[in-house]
Amino acid sequence: MSEDNKNIAVTEREYVFEPDNNFAYMNRMFCSTKERVAYILKCAAADLSMGKYDTGSELFMYKILGLNAEAHGNAAVGLGIYDLINDPLSAVIIDKMRTRWGKFKPFQYLSLLPSLIVGFITCILPLICDGYDLNAAQRLILYMILSYVSETVGAFFGGGGYIDNVFTPNPNERTSLLVSSRFAGDLFRRVPEQLAGVIFDLVANGKIKLNLAKVFSGMKIWWWAIATIPAVIWIFVSKERVPQSEKPPQVVKGMFSVFRNKPLLIYTLSGFIDGIDIQTSESLYYDSVLKFNMISTIAGIPGMPISYASYPWATKFRKRFSTKFLWITQRSSIIFSEGLFFLVGLIGGKGKGFYKKKLPMTIAMAIGNSVEMVFYATKKIVDAEINYEVLDYCEWQNGYRVEATVNLLTGYINKVRGIALTKINSMLLARWAGFQSGITAVQTEDTMWKMFIAAFGPRLIMDLISLIPMFFYNVDQKTRDRMYLDLERTRAETAAKEKMNNN
Repeated sequence: MSEDNKNIAVTEREYVFEPDNNFAYMNRMFCSTKERVAYILKCAAADLSMGKYDTGSELFMYKILGLNAEAHGNAAVGLGIYDLINDPLSAVIIDKMRTRWGKFKPFQYLSLLPSLIVGFITCILPLICDGYDLNAAQRLILYMILSYVSETVGAFFGGGGYIDNVFTPNPNERTSLLVSSRFAGDLFRRVPEQLAGVIFDLVANGKIKLNLAKVFSGMKIWWWAIATIPAVIWIFVSKERVPQSEKPPQVVKGMFSVFRNKPLLIYTLSGFIDGIDIQTSESLYYDSVLKFNMISTIAGIPGMPISYASYPWATKFRKRFSTKFLWITQRSSIIFSEGLFFLVGLIGGKGKGFYKKKLPMTIAMAIGNSVEMVFYATKKIVDAEINYEVLDYCEWQNGYRVEATVNLLTGYINKVRGIALTKINSMLLARWAGFQSGITAVQTEDTMWKMFIAAFGPRLIMDLISLIPMFFYNVDQKTRDRMYLDLERTRAETAAKEKMNNN
């Protein structure tokens, strides 16, 4: 008998499952009103960023900050190597932490001051560089020092973020808070980017005269403060309620437990395939072929009211269907949207294809986007819930949690994939499609056709393939109920032992 079946068999002997049976973990709300409000505000405010104008964007690094692109690319290699070294060290430290206050709570307090300092300096970095009249090399050195410090803080103190996995043992309460926070975040999420876009365009077109470094720093400090204040409040009001195992797992044992976690392996494999984003860039297609950068904004108008209406549906879907079913359903809606857009563009072929015509492509995108928006809130919830679920499954199967180790392994996979894709996509655009760089460059018909094919075709194929592993995801609704009922009992026992040891 497999490990999974043994767990289920033991649970069935101890508990009687009936369709209308309400388990204690489903009925009890653990969070106080203050904690619930803080969580919603923290998650909603975290989405307030300047998007493609924010720190880390090419516009920020190469225009506002004035870094040399090639020099920065070379320096980033060293940062990547450092990242690969310190991640395993931080994972070991975080997963072995055991204190009377919890496993992750100490990291919340340890991260507070370093994160605030790094965040504020990042906001005013352009002003520092301009104020001291630094040259390109000096700016790069300062930027990389800040990047190394930020990476260190994120790796060794970032364990405080894992408390979002363990602040309530009730999955229904967690889902409810996710729905509320995602809805609140969507109300104003795009405002910072839209305001920045308007101001930057006015400056670029000579309509107003402003110092871009000062404009950026002023806006960044404002939105950073709005996002940071709720996060700080959350540090002080949040509680860690899922008890950890009495003895932390050995490093090797913890890593092998990840490989024995079938749901996690399946979800990771699906995510890895889905992330193989081989393409020549959608944005370049919109700009150089369709010549309609606003297509996603215009086509998104019909789906906007549907996206807001999808939040009450998401709550009902979550109670009725398994995580697996909802994940496959929302991913299928995205594939339908991508497939419709791609097939419409193929009509007419290379010479007279719809892929060069604004109206049919906008209509195709609008229809596909409206279908996506039916499951918009479901996607936001399920993407977070499935991460919690695979970690809870690991605890159910092995008796301990290894959040940091899981994050380490998946992070390594994503980083290696990202390095390869950067090289492949640049070669695909320049060598295969023959794209000509520059503002005044004109693309040939063959190049435009290849840019359309490569921008959407490979991704559609990989998205379809990514569905296959999830059909073998073995946590259905009944297994999920069994898992949480068993976890409720074992967590109560662990908490009681911790209380006795502390007394």
